[in-house]
Amino acid sequence: MKGQAEQQKGATKTVKKVKTTNKRAPVRLWVKAVFTGFRRSKVQQNENQALLKIEHVNDVASSRFYWGKRVAYIYKAHTLKNNTKFRAIWGRISKSHGSNGTVIARFGRNLPPRAIGSTLRVFLYPNRA
Repeated sequence: MKGQAEQQKGATKTVKKVKTTNKRAPVRLWVKAVFTGFRRSKVQQNENQALLKIEHVNDVASSRFYWGKRVAYIYKAHTLKNNTKFRAIWGRISKSHGSNGTVIARFGRNLPPRAIGSTLRVFLYPNRA
């Protein structure tokens, strides 16, 4: 046993350094928003004006940053088109709605009612700074 312990003390380990790669997800260049419904009154609704609640936006002052930014509703269809089943409806944030940070967005084609409650992507361009 003594001889074996002496051999282990004398032997030096060579550790090969392995370059680690970044295991985190890539940087996200968009902010999540929830489509809460259409702008409406008691008796009618405007399907061309969608109300969005942007993540971490809780007042009018912070919602002003997103005016003019592009929005995408990405959904999955049944048939292939352009080699993909994913489609997008693009829009733009036009103004604030109320005092809690909700914004109004207008889309090229109106959003379908089944999209209410789903997540949209608010892209951080065009930059007005």
